[in-house]
Formats: sequence, structure tokens, C-alpha cells
Amino acid sequence: MNASTTIEPMNRFKEAQTNRTLRHRLLPQPSVKQEIRNAERLVEYHEDSKDSVLLLCRPCTPPLIGEESEEDPSEIVVADANEPTTEIECHSATHTFVVCADSQLGMTSLNEEWETELDYCRKAVEKINTLQPRPKFVSICGDLVDMENSFYYNNPNSLKTFELEDCENIQQKQFQDFQQTFDKLHPDIAIVCLCGNHDIGNRPTPNSIEKFRDAFGDEYLAFWCNGTYNIVLNNVLFTNPDGAEQIFLEQLDWLEERLEYANRHHAAQIFVFAHHPWFLYDDEEDIKDFVPGAGSSFPKEWDDGSGKFDGAIFPDEYFSVPKKYRRLALDLFKEYHVSACFSGHFHQNLISKASFGMDMIITGPLSMVFNSSGKPEQPEGNSRGFRVVEVSVDTRKEHRSLGNGKFVHHFESIDPFEEA
Repeated sequence: MNASTTIEPMNRFKEAQTNRTLRHRLLPQPSVKQEIRNAERLVEYHEDSKDSVLLLCRPCTPPLIGEESEEDPSEIVVADANEPTTEIECHSATHTFVVCADSQLGMTSLNEEWETELDYCRKAVEKINTLQPRPKFVSICGDLVDMENSFYYNNPNSLKTFELEDCENIQQKQFQDFQQTFDKLHPDIAIVCLCGNHDIGNRPTPNSIEKFRDAFGDEYLAFWCNGTYNIVLNNVLFTNPDGAEQIFLEQLDWLEERLEYANRHHAAQIFVFAHHPWFLYDDEEDIKDFVPGAGSSFPKEWDDGSGKFDGAIFPDEYFSVPKKYRRLALDLFKEYHVSACFSGHFHQNLISKASFGMDMIITGPLSMVFNSSGKPEQPEGNSRGFRVVEVSVDTRKEHRSLGNGKFVHHFESIDPFEEA
């Protein structure tokens, strides 16, 4: 059955990312009662641990407005033999998910058209739908579209200029076309949409973030999948929080609370998804540490014959989160045992590792491909495509412990010459 005939586009986007969690019929999130039961089981299996404080942990999925409130979490909860399994449980030995990035509709032509990028997205959707086993979810790591008015209106550095009204109309149409295209993903596959700098600007504001929320729902959220905990962040704010400092601080507090929660519930793995790489080559890198002049050449498609782009590059330091903000996140990731972070933004594949062992996995785009002169040799080439992540967990409840899971990943190209 065609996905578009079973689930309306908005149900797969705005209404799916709400109350700071993900809602999908095949990824049921735990209620407060189920969280308490999970905590009680952990106490039973780990009597000598400190996990007894789990009994009063905060819920992952607060009730929607209008829904009945849950029982008082302080009450004794009796196990229900008919209680349905939720994703807080390690219920399957393995599962997979997919990471995409930078669909960036309109990028090639600087927003004169975006059929070019839509065609790449359609190829990705078609290929993802053929994957076996079927992925549990697809995370699209930001820059869903290219048009954002701070880039193209009244900006002296703009590569092309548009009137403000045109910027707004183009972005809304690109949002709609993106949704219509990704709505063709099989309805059993949940979609998770992240914001990138081309969705909310290099200096996000409450207004630019609200426009993203209107189209795609919460810009940061968290959800369980087969005993692993998945945290989705708006880390464009970590590159420049000045325009929305209150939202930045609220998200930072929320992030620590969610990481603590995942630890208390012994998440088999903790994965973080964001648009910007937290770092490229080294988690301590700073501007002075990048090779001078190293970067990715401007695409040939942008050459208008004027010569103004001759020798122009995107320097590597442009793609890394500033160190002073990066440390706020990485210190938490280290303390709370994050296994891996997934991102885009770099428009090429790059796999690095933090000094404390966390994987930093950057996935190539669904739009234009870059190739940095500063990047060390990589096992993966650069092309358009997506990443498939295969996760293994231990389903024996008595063996449940934090980080007791494994994952492997590989990149699938959608470029014909890469597949030949």
C-alpha cells in the first residue's frame, strides 16, 4: 500500500515530533507506569547498584494536552501481564536505522529550481524502501532545504539575492516538496527531521525556529528504539546561540536531564543526532589547529563566469562547532557515555573518534558533494547517499546494562557511477 494513502504528510512530520519525543505506531514510547516498571526490574537485577533511585525518574513521554494524566509515579505499580512491549525494552536482537543529511533543496541552482535535489531524494527513498531488514527510522540530519532568508535577503555576502517575500514563499514550497517526497518512505519507517543552518539560519532566532516547528514539529526531542536511546538536537544553536539564548539554555538543561535518564534506564546505546559535526578531526580542535587554506572548493555549478568564485573554498573550520560551545556538549557526552554522534553539514563522509571513545560519524549529502583538501584518507569515498546503521543488543533482561550493545555502519551511494 502506498505510504501517502495511509498516512497524511503532516502526521509524519509536525505531529510525529511533539512533546519532545517521537510518535510512530511501530515505535511505542513508554508511559510513566512502564518506565517505573522498567526501573523496578533494573533494581531487581542489580540489587547492589545505585539504581534504586530510578523509581521516581521523570517520564520520557509526557501526556499530550487533553489526554488523561498518568498515575502518581510515587504509587506502587503492579506489573500487568498484558502490558504491551514498548521501545524502552531490548525486544529484538538487532535493528537498523538510516542516516541522511543535507537534502538541501535548491542548493545547486541557488534556489532557481530544486527538482535536481528532489530527484536525488526520490532515489534515496526508493533505495531505503528496498532495505532488508526494514529500518526502524530514518534520521535526516538537517539542511532539509537551502532557502533561508538570512542567507539570501539583504546579505552583502549572499551568492544570490531575493526579495524577502520570495524567500519566505520559496522556503515554504521547499518544505512542502520535501515532505511530499519523504512521505513516500514506507509507512513502517518513522521519519525524524532535524534542523540545519539552512533551515533556521546561521544565527537562529525564535522566529526562524518557530517556522521549522510549524512544518516539522519539535526541533529537539528524544525517543527509545529497541532499548537504545536516541537524542535529536538543534545544534545550530551551539554554533551561535546569541539570537535565541533562552532556547539554547533550555535545550542544554533538557539534554543533561535526558542523558541522565538514559543512564538510569541502562540504555543499550545512546546515539545523538545533529546537523553540525561537533568536530571534524579532533575533539580539542580550534580554529588555529586547522591547516591554513584547507577546505572544500566552491561547486562548479555556482561559477557564473565572473571569476568571483575562482579559488573560493569553504574552509574546514566553518564546519566544526566552536570549541567553547562544543565542550558544553562533549563534556556531557563523556560523562553520560554517549556511543556515537551522527551529523551532516560537511557534504562528505568523515569518521572520527573523540578522545574518550565516542564516534563522530559525518554522512555525505543528498545534494551537492564536497571534497576537502584537509581531510585525511578515509575508507569511504564521497558521493550522494545515506548511511545504514545496524545495532545489536542483548535481549536478556538480567544482562541489561548501560552501553551493553554494539553497532556497525556503512554508506550506501545513490550515484550510479559509484554503484557500477
